[in-house]
Amino acid sequence: MPSVLVTGAGRGIGLAITERMSRRGWNVYATARSDAALNSLDSLPNVHAIALDITDRSAIAALPGQLPAELNGVVNNAGIIVNGPVEGLSLDDLTEQLGINVISQIAVTQAVLPKIRNARGRVVFMSSVSGLFTTPGTGAYNASKYAIESLADALRMELRPWRIPVSLIEPGPIRTDMWADVLDDYDHMTKQLSDEHRRLYASHLAGSRKLLGRLQKLAADPKRVTKAVDHALTSRRPKRRYLLDIVSRAQKAVVAITPTAVNDAVLAVATTSK
Repeated sequence: MPSVLVTGAGRGIGLAITERMSRRGWNVYATARSDAALNSLDSLPNVHAIALDITDRSAIAALPGQLPAELNGVVNNAGIIVNGPVEGLSLDDLTEQLGINVISQIAVTQAVLPKIRNARGRVVFMSSVSGLFTTPGTGAYNASKYAIESLADALRMELRPWRIPVSLIEPGPIRTDMWADVLDDYDHMTKQLSDEHRRLYASHLAGSRKLLGRLQKLAADPKRVTKAVDHALTSRRPKRRYLLDIVSRAQKAVVAITPTAVNDAVLAVATTSK
């Protein structure tokens, strides 16, 4: 029976991936932090819940001891979103954004690569369309996804001698609790800004919130993501990148051929309230 490690499996996309792969007969080693999530995961067939804070280096170092000798896949899914204008970002929040979305994902991958190599398994990173182009107000999150895209590309080429595929999943908005709470989280971020930054960026903050509300309504079914991850783990020819919908493909194509000045102007208008 093949085995896969899924991080951030306590909710949302990570939980959906865990459920799908367990139904497919895989042994799923699913990480989460809360006792409630761990107990819920343990109740699923073929699922082995592992308590893991991916920011804890000692916990990651101990992770291989909780896994089988051969691992057919790792899905680096755990992540957070930090919003806000760059000028107003808390450096602690920026550090946390990059630490969880980039450093911790690479730390987990490094820890399990010997087991992946033993099985000639697969490595999957949960990226985003936000790793393909940047929008005002999401610079920290964009930066984390750009970074993981670059690191995954390097890793894929470096692992060619062992024929270990590395895939990037690049979804847009997905119907999960993270997107369900996106406006509340945005309002919380706004409150954390200084009075001066709220004044300076008032029109941008209002415009970005309006855009997030529209995107929230367009959020897609998580099955699109789980289907892509399934393909990345099981197909004879997994893709290097999985863009999951026509809108995302169109956005990528438009950004690629449109001059930077034009992109800047369009996105500035889209995220500004008059």
